[in-house]
Amino acid sequence: MRGVSSAILTAFLEAAERVESVLDSTVVAEHWEDQSALEGYTVAGLAGHLARAVLTAEQYVDAPAPPGTVEATDAAGYLIAVLGDHDPVDSDFHRRVRARSHDASAVGAAALAQDVGRARRRLQEHLDGSTMDRRVEVLQGVVLTVEEYLRTRLVELVVHLDDLAVSVGEENRQDLAQDACEEAAVVLIQVAMRRHGALAVIHGLARRERHPEAVRAF
Repeated sequence: MRGVSSAILTAFLEAAERVESVLDSTVVAEHWEDQSALEGYTVAGLAGHLARAVLTAEQYVDAPAPPGTVEATDAAGYLIAVLGDHDPVDSDFHRRVRARSHDASAVGAAALAQDVGRARRRLQEHLDGSTMDRRVEVLQGVVLTVEEYLRTRLVELVVHLDDLAVSVGEENRQDLAQDACEEAAVVLIQVAMRRHGALAVIHGLARRERHPEAVRAF
């Protein structure tokens, strides 16, 4: 278990470092005010949303531990509980998410990259394999271990770094390591199975001739 925990931490820190580099790139700064590939977000807002996946991680892992009587969930359970069935564009929940993302981006691309770098370095100093089992209380009072919370952050980093690459015309670049992408895929498959059932996911992956519609996590 220690090895798995360490692997998740390493994947998260490496992904955060890659995000820092991309946010500090010329191409992102050039497209800063453009509309992004993610509906409702400018490139700046999407960058802010991506950065917050690292910045909020530092905030939550340093928070006091929740009472031991509160049941902990895993990464898939967190995503289902927090995202629920909110409309990704028109719901109040996602309007608030976009507003926080926009606020985070107000400092500009270079300063936002520096914020991510500072948070990443502090997390690297603070976390190790022995801290991955510590319980934390995060958004909407959901409780999970640090390891499971970092798995949710990997999903955010992988998905939205891809969104950002598409938004600035660099959709073919490989920004993240394969292990980070694989971990994000595992979590999203777990979400899809809990929402639709394992057999529906198997049909979607293996039986396109009978089930042409994709089974999605959200």
